[in-house]
Amino acid sequence: MSRHSILAGLALLTLNTATSAADLLIENVTIVSPERSQPLPHQFVLIRDERIAQIAAKPITAPGAQRIDGRGKFLTPGLMDSHVHVSTPAGLPWDTASPQLQPLGDAYNRQQPRSYLYFGVTQLLDPSNSPDAVATFEAQPQHPDLFRCGSTTALDGYPALFVDKPLRYRMMPDYIYEPANAAAHPLPAGAQAAQHTPEAVVDRIAVSGARCVKVFIEDGFGDRSGWPLLSKDSLQRLRAAATKRGLLLVAHANALDMQRIALDAKVDVIAHGLWNWGPAGGKSGVPPEIAAHLNRIHRSGTGYQPTLRVLAGTADLFRADTLEDPTYRKVVPAALLDWYATEAGQWFKRSMKHDYDDLPDGRIASLQLQTGERGLRAARYLHELGQPLLLGSDTPSAPTYGNQPGYDTFREMRLMALAGLSPLDVFRAATLNNARQFGLDRDYGTVATGKIANLLLLELNPLDSVHAWSRIDKVVLRGRVIERETLAADATN
Repeated sequence: MSRHSILAGLALLTLNTATSAADLLIENVTIVSPERSQPLPHQFVLIRDERIAQIAAKPITAPGAQRIDGRGKFLTPGLMDSHVHVSTPAGLPWDTASPQLQPLGDAYNRQQPRSYLYFGVTQLLDPSNSPDAVATFEAQPQHPDLFRCGSTTALDGYPALFVDKPLRYRMMPDYIYEPANAAAHPLPAGAQAAQHTPEAVVDRIAVSGARCVKVFIEDGFGDRSGWPLLSKDSLQRLRAAATKRGLLLVAHANALDMQRIALDAKVDVIAHGLWNWGPAGGKSGVPPEIAAHLNRIHRSGTGYQPTLRVLAGTADLFRADTLEDPTYRKVVPAALLDWYATEAGQWFKRSMKHDYDDLPDGRIASLQLQTGERGLRAARYLHELGQPLLLGSDTPSAPTYGNQPGYDTFREMRLMALAGLSPLDVFRAATLNNARQFGLDRDYGTVATGKIANLLLLELNPLDSVHAWSRIDKVVLRGRVIERETLAADATN
């Protein structure tokens, strides 16, 4: 049996043992569920065997049940963030196995699932991950339910190209070989072309238990445009193979030309907002060329994650007050928070500053936010068309400490509200829309009999303001009650 299987099995055994010991009865609570536009007051909710067993408008008899007085509280489904990377510790370099960094990486890995839960995130989708990191995440005693995609890219394409050979082929083994591009990107020694066709890659991903295939459609950042891309034929074959295996096809694409390729390939979800507009860019509004593209997204029914925190998270590197944010003490282990402030901890900021020809910090932050504001306008335009947006924070989108687990999910929700979504629309993006898009609505997304009991008890009504999502009283994870503050990083420091 593999290490991955052993750790995952132990985590599941621990969770099941802890949650199935007794029934849970939440009494006289107001239910707020995204399929309803109004709260449902004075409800009684019985949880048994990790699921919602009964909902009633009158007291329920449940001898021996653990009871929670829900008066004055609001019961909601747990949130889902459909774009996270549990394999990447925020702000740490790739190689966290060094003697100096390993303790920091270990502390991050222990806290990461707790930080998501601290902000009410009880389901995650990781579209690009490593088996060892997934096993580590699921081995923690308290963690959200984790779903994942398998990822693929063109041989030597983004993001593998940032890793030196041959490590890149071990980190992203499911690359697709393009014979027409063999002169510039030949197969690595010992690799077999038959194992790196779209069909072979999708078969391996399907067997691994993934729910989806993520494909990277990225030819370069900024002025770069020479990174290897999959051919039109390979994308068509990838689409056909994913459909045959019953897997969703999710695309990394944040530029206009790349998103056009994604739509031509008939992907199910575009896993990034549109902020790279190229020559079509403008200082206000949505130019006709961008509007036409967004209309096409909406007509096609393609899922869309605005990922508004991506550029805001890199801008945070250049803000003097980022590490002084008191919420960081709730989601970042103290030793890691201290390390971020050291010269070694500023490594990615120095790298980005070099790319900006050492402009002043404030100017770099402003440029990042200006680009990100286009994504905000695109999200607003799609929302006004009636597009059901998906909450995905892309935490961490880069090795920046500006993207922190859980906290960035909440900040993504705040930015969605800034884009013009009502509190109900943000709620739906974080629950029912995600559950439906990724085929999880049988078990998640609403407060209903038969659903898995991943629930939140809030102090404020989330239909009034997204601020309510920062006022969580208790998290219910598969029927087990967790007091929110016990999940905070500073509760264990």
